[in-house]
Amino acid sequence: MDLVVRPASAADAGVLHRLMLGLAEHEGLTAFVSVTPASLGEALSASPPRAAFLIAELEGRPVGYASWTRCYSIWRGQDYLNLDDLFVVNEARGAGVGEALMRAFANEAGRDGLSGRWEVASDNHAAQRFYIRLGAELEGKFIARWNTSAMPRD
Repeated sequence: MDLVVRPASAADAGVLHRLMLGLAEHEGLTAFVSVTPASLGEALSASPPRAAFLIAELEGRPVGYASWTRCYSIWRGQDYLNLDDLFVVNEARGAGVGEALMRAFANEAGRDGLSGRWEVASDNHAAQRFYIRLGAELEGKFIARWNTSAMPRD
C-alpha cells in the first residue's frame, strides 16, 4: 500500500473541492458548501495562505484531506492550529489514512511549537475513540453559530 500525505497547493484546489463535497455529502451538509475551486485556489495562493491543507493519496489517488487555520488563543496567549476538517473517503477507511493525516497535522503544529484544537460531533463515537487513541483530550462543549442574517443590529 502506497500512502502519501503531502501539503496541498493552489493547483490542488479542484481535488480539494471534490473531497470537501464528499465530506459535506457524508454529513448531509452539501447545501452549506459555497466554496468553489477558484476561491480555494485564491485562499491557497494568498500570502500567507488563508488556510492550510494536507492531501492523502493512496496508490496515487486522492482519498482524504485535513484542513486548518492558525488562530490565537486569548486565554492561553499563544497561537494554535484549528483543525477544520479531517475526511477520508469510504473506500479508504481503515487503511490508516486518517491517522497518517493526523500525524502530519501534528508535525505541522509541532514545527512551530503549537497545539491543535478541533470539534467533533457529540454523537460521532467512532471519531471520539479515534482521537482519544491518538492522545487527544475531549471536552464537552456545544458549537454555537450566529449567522449574520440572525444577528440583531442597531
